[in-house]
Amino acid sequence: MSRFASDQRTLLCAIVLLSGGCGKFQQARECGTFVKTVNAWLTGPEAQSVADAGTSSDPKQVAEQARQTAQHYAELSKRLSALHIQSEDLAPRVERYEQIANSAASTLYDVAEALDHGDLEKARQKRVEFDTVAQREPPLVKEINGLCR
Repeated sequence: MSRFASDQRTLLCAIVLLSGGCGKFQQARECGTFVKTVNAWLTGPEAQSVADAGTSSDPKQVAEQARQTAQHYAELSKRLSALHIQSEDLAPRVERYEQIANSAASTLYDVAEALDHGDLEKARQKRVEFDTVAQREPPLVKEINGLCR
């Protein structure tokens, strides 16, 4: 084997190793950005006002609380979309998180609309649907935490 062929193979191996390493660095950087974004959303002033909304039994107040919470989830979706995550492992999970936020927002807007029209049964059904959507979040968070350690 010539010295040139050996040098080429060494260079090729180095490129392969570095590109794999670069992917891990990119994923780590994107994980940090994702976690920072979600944490800011969870601890921001909007989150506090949603948490402080209380549990009113007045349909108009419940509708307004549902709208506020829906807007909060819509904001999360917008923030996640703006991240443009590229990591092969992280990107699909962030996309699923964004879908959960979109579904939560949509369902809560439906709750508010049903309450505005006095359709308490539809509002209840949509609230149950929201709870089902919300149950998809913890397992996904666990996956992302495992990936981003």
